[in-house]
Amino acid sequence: MINNNSRVLTSIALMSVSTILSVNSTANEYSFEYSVQGGYEYNDNIGLRSEDEIDVSGGVITAPATLTIRSERLETSLIGELTSAKYDDSDFDSDDQNLEGRTQYLLERGELTGYAGYKRDSTRTSEFLDTGIVGLRATRVEHATAGGSVDYMFTEKNGLVAGVDYLDRDYDSPLQTDFDNISGYAGWRHQQTERTSLRLQVIAARYENDANLQVTSDSVGAQVGFDSELSEALNVFLLVGWVNVDTDYSANASSIVTTPDDDSNDVFQMNGSLVYRQERNELSLEVSSGTRATGSGTLDESHRLNLSYNFRWTEGSRLRLALVGGKNSSLDSDVDDDRDYARGRIGVDYRIAESWYLGGTYTYSYQDRQRADGDADSNQIDLSLIFRPDRHVWSR
Repeated sequence: MINNNSRVLTSIALMSVSTILSVNSTANEYSFEYSVQGGYEYNDNIGLRSEDEIDVSGGVITAPATLTIRSERLETSLIGELTSAKYDDSDFDSDDQNLEGRTQYLLERGELTGYAGYKRDSTRTSEFLDTGIVGLRATRVEHATAGGSVDYMFTEKNGLVAGVDYLDRDYDSPLQTDFDNISGYAGWRHQQTERTSLRLQVIAARYENDANLQVTSDSVGAQVGFDSELSEALNVFLLVGWVNVDTDYSANASSIVTTPDDDSNDVFQMNGSLVYRQERNELSLEVSSGTRATGSGTLDESHRLNLSYNFRWTEGSRLRLALVGGKNSSLDSDVDDDRDYARGRIGVDYRIAESWYLGGTYTYSYQDRQRADGDADSNQIDLSLIFRPDRHVWSR
């Protein structure tokens, strides 16, 4: 378990700087873009509690920025974001940071990608898609991520795909459990037609929590699927398969008198997406089913759907719609921790002057946790003023 996150920050910085320096002699384009958004937020049940609801209102300031360097083969981006939220109930205040580096290198017959990131936010923002537990106050959550992938064609028709992803999450809240998770895949890709490729791959993962009752889950399985550009506007991707998950329990403290029996499960795995793009419209649909690392203390089985739609009616104004819904449950049948959730959002950005926008968003959230007394929902309204200048591009 990674506990010293300063080392993670140092690694990200070193990776980003070394990558930028490596392309310095051949880079021909630089770009920098940023925005500053400040506004008002109201939420009538910020903790998504089924009783004793807490409503808050206050101000939120967000400042994202991206530096990108491109050469003939290499593209490197350093992405950062600062967010400060202050409410009339100070227990939910937070100052958050997010830093991520991404690199893509084009090979003669494929590409290499890599990333590393570190994010500090709170249960108020992180936990809706995970445990759903915010608590009576927003408490710190730290995420460290890293990974990479390769897609290389040995011949015109056949090639190799492989990748690895690592996640370490630390909570200041006793309501969640620290964990780390590493997953990877390796397989064969066959270019069936100019627009369609087939894939067969093996997958493996390990989940470990950091608790008095230690849980270790090892997963091994396989997937098969395809990726197809059905038209210039429509792309479809789908992978389906199964994994076998072996879970071991062990006591790390004398207070744990008995431990659950070790467990084994077979779990259906699916990842799919559909993307439809036109000049002024973009529709994206993502579905997933399978194992997922969470702060609940055990590896969960998750089913999720994401739907988003963007419509640009003028050069600087757009409508945004988003919907996410799903169900989480523990793989261990002796653990009652089922959760159903859904969140819908509608937002508008309207340009009022060059680089200046007015934004408004309404968000409805719902969850039903088996361990809670009943279901809960919330309504949130955000009003903001946004300064978003054009991206600055220059060459060397």
